[in-house]
Amino acid sequence: MIRRLTACAVLILSVGLAATQEYQGLGEPIEFRFGTRSVAVPRLGARVEIMPILALIGAEAAFSPAADTYGVSYQDHVIQFAIGRKYVLVDGTLKEGPDAPAASPAGVAATIRFLDETLLGPMGYHLVPTTSGYDILPGARYADPVVVKPAVADFGSTSTLVLALDRSVEAEVEMGVEGDAGEVVVHFPNASPQIDRTLPFRSTRVVALENRAQDLVVLLKPGIGVINWHTLTGPDRVILELGAVRPKAQTAPVEIAQRSGPQPIVIDPGHGGSDVGATSNGGVVEKTLVLQIARRLASVLTGKGYPVRVTRDGDEHRALTDRTALANRMDARVFISLHANASTAASVRGAETYYMSLDDIASDEQAAATARIENRSQPNGRRAGIDLILWDLAQAEVLNESAKLALAVQNRLNQKLGLQDRGVKQAPFVVLTGASMPAILVEVGFLSNPTEASKLQSAEHQQQLAEAIGAGIDDFVRSQ
Repeated sequence: MIRRLTACAVLILSVGLAATQEYQGLGEPIEFRFGTRSVAVPRLGARVEIMPILALIGAEAAFSPAADTYGVSYQDHVIQFAIGRKYVLVDGTLKEGPDAPAASPAGVAATIRFLDETLLGPMGYHLVPTTSGYDILPGARYADPVVVKPAVADFGSTSTLVLALDRSVEAEVEMGVEGDAGEVVVHFPNASPQIDRTLPFRSTRVVALENRAQDLVVLLKPGIGVINWHTLTGPDRVILELGAVRPKAQTAPVEIAQRSGPQPIVIDPGHGGSDVGATSNGGVVEKTLVLQIARRLASVLTGKGYPVRVTRDGDEHRALTDRTALANRMDARVFISLHANASTAASVRGAETYYMSLDDIASDEQAAATARIENRSQPNGRRAGIDLILWDLAQAEVLNESAKLALAVQNRLNQKLGLQDRGVKQAPFVVLTGASMPAILVEVGFLSNPTEASKLQSAEHQQQLAEAIGAGIDDFVRSQ
């Protein structure tokens, strides 16, 4: 249970005394004014003491020794953060702050930017500089602010732009043309968008993002426009699919068609065409094996009432990033990529399920090796993984859902088939990078193990695999 700040002042001060060594003396106090009240707080290097500021607006702050976190409550908002960590929970949603707070003589100190964006912003306030410090003002210039964290993934022929929102608001998308460059206008009828620029943003098709009153303007390169767009919740976000469009004579806004019908489950049989994947000593080829399992899985899911799409239904090549691009265009409920593993040790066997790593680091060396093998078919796969990791940082909540999906599928594989449990792991798979929905990669077994390779060829075992994976997907969807 979180204690009131006053109940643990001794503990906070003891932590703060250790932190005092970081500061070689207090700077001139900074005044913060809220309505008719004000408070002067010490400047500690690049930070300020934040507890008096939170008290000034009427927020309650508490420290939990068990969790080693601070909790701030204000009206219906609850914010949790920890010393030395950039990630913050805002009303139950994980967000990345601009920097990390630090221990201080009075408990905790933070930069003005952290205070403004991470603490005051979600409570509905913002800071305005004055000659003696800052005024704390409600709302924004045009409307209540909504923080927009952009992330983009560039694929072969399209780009997917995700605008993650820190709260639920209405959004309308329209396409216009200004000079030789196209622009997409995302209009917020009841909010003023504030772009979170804490993460670098780069794209081959998106030139820049701009705030204009209650519009967020996406400037595009010539010839690029909106192919499709839709909104999602949990977390709230606007997703735009961008690509080459034919010039239009009119400059008036045009209506954008959105997906209709239920969200499909997208199944991705790995490899295909000249990319055969792993091959067993007995001649079992990964690209053929996973396509067979994918067809069985599609039948299982269809029987459960789910709409299904498959990224390839024959022996054709598909770029890794184009597979998730298809899932994004379809507004898929989940994305499942099927593969078969290989190892230098013939004794290694079992199934394992992966989801994308948040920091481009694999769970272990074997997971890293598996990712390197599966990423080989992507040109510049290593570069793509590094460039698009910004996407994953912006999609932390989706990764949490991916972890739940991976666990559900792995549990069913263990229960139904009695396979050696190799567990749920993380690795930087290019095929999972850019997915705007829960996405996992399932390694159904090792073709390098002769016994397992033979079993994987059997129709009965393939059906059992499909039924286990389908049951795991169903478990996950029903839990949402």
